Amino acid sequence: MNPMEKAFEEAMKNPKLRKKLRVKAFLSLLLLVGFLGVVFITIGTMMASKNGTFLGMTHLDFLKLRARYGLFMMALITIHIIMNRGIMRKELGLLFG
Repeated sequence: MNPMEKAFEEAMKNPKLRKKLRVKAFLSLLLLVGFLGVVFITIGTMMASKNGTFLGMTHLDFLKLRARYGLFMMALITIHIIMNRGIMRKELGLLFG
């Protein structure tokens, strides 16, 4: 059995940890959806720069959307890093230790 699967199974039995895992899972899902949005905006920007428009949006429209979306993604990534700082410390210790 994968060690992460075992850890998740044990955490699911603890109500306090289960609530924390649900919040992390929701944030991970938001990041996944956000990533798909970034892919769409990037493709749209490239297509609009070559063809003039893409799905009715100009290159400038995509750049404005990209700027706003970038702020949203930065906030989500910051929250994600803060929530997983303990794991990150251990991984960095393993990497550099």
